[in-house]
Amino acid sequence: MKLGASTIPYSEQALTAAVLESFADAGVESLELSDFHPNFVFDDASFTSFLQRSLRNLGVHLNSIHIHLKHREDACDLATLDRQQRDRTLVDHCRAVDLAEALGGCILVSHDIIIPEPEDYDGPTKRTAFVENLAVVAEYARAMGVRLALENTGNGYAREPERLVGLMEDVDAPNVGVVIDTGHRNINGDPAAALRVIGKHLITMHLHDNHGATDEHLLPGRGTICWDEIMRSLSDIEYAGVLMYEVGRPEDLPSLVENAAWLQGLR
Repeated sequence: MKLGASTIPYSEQALTAAVLESFADAGVESLELSDFHPNFVFDDASFTSFLQRSLRNLGVHLNSIHIHLKHREDACDLATLDRQQRDRTLVDHCRAVDLAEALGGCILVSHDIIIPEPEDYDGPTKRTAFVENLAVVAEYARAMGVRLALENTGNGYAREPERLVGLMEDVDAPNVGVVIDTGHRNINGDPAAALRVIGKHLITMHLHDNHGATDEHLLPGRGTICWDEIMRSLSDIEYAGVLMYEVGRPEDLPSLVENAAWLQGLR
């Protein structure tokens, strides 16, 4: 598996050539770009050109872009029942697809799954809206060679992997899958068991550790996650994607190659 890492350790800084070079220097083969960077824009030709040029010059594979469209615009909600808000939300998502396509096609990762609990009065209706609107984005993305991945969250509707599987079955699009964030799942369940539930729907990962209470984004092995079981689950479900780290500290980047070798030795 390729060694991957998210740019989230530098998310409060502008995404620059120097930032990207730090990942290549650390031995990272595949990147996930976070849209948290203050200079990150989806529809600016000069920024797109910068990313194209930088990735090409570094020879680094682009696995994914982690989009946080709800964070960028609070009205962005695929489960909305308001037509005008829905139309704007679809435009925002398609703009992200356009950037992914311009960068060669990759995975768009999102945990903007604003669905109420099933027992809430508008839960079923909003879930239906989410599925229908996600299907629209998926159809647009499929023509662009772009995949979408829904991420499990530490709380809310998407905390349970079975619910993500249900969404996959209802959307029924070949370019839509799931990303399991091991840290999120460790807060409210068993990450290794979640991987087995997701099974064939898993198309990428967010690997990091914590102590079961908060989202610490630690290097694997520094928290309470049982990584033997994680790697056994990945092997059993025949995961063939990138070993994508989402550690929170830049100083952990030089340890990724050694840590990845340790993880893969557990299989």
